[in-house]
Amino acid sequence: MKNVVIVVDDSELIINVMTKALEDQYEIVSAKNGREALDEVSKNKDRAVCMLLDLNMPVYDGFTVLNYFKTYDMFKRIPVFIISGDDSKDTIDRAFTYDIVDMLNKPFSMENIRSAVDRAINLSNEK
Repeated sequence: MKNVVIVVDDSELIINVMTKALEDQYEIVSAKNGREALDEVSKNKDRAVCMLLDLNMPVYDGFTVLNYFKTYDMFKRIPVFIISGDDSKDTIDRAFTYDIVDMLNKPFSMENIRSAVDRAINLSNEK
């Protein structure tokens, strides 16, 4: 049984790119908003090894998910890598107030995606 990577983005295109980049090594579970993301976290908390999280989404945004992770001390269990098209200083600074692994700015390559997930999983194994 493969480990799970949770991909959270409201863009079907981004989810498809992430899935294509990672599906040979991981089971990909996707969510289109923060509420779906939290549902997937609770369903997959024992198998999830990483979350790739967009910040700008409907229903609950990425910061709502980050607040949940902070409140329930989830960052050690499921490392979070931010995927975002917003590279403004304010957004980056705000994201790094949480215990995230790093940010990956859109657009990104398949290799960037694989490298980000590997890094997140390696960091989590060290904790």
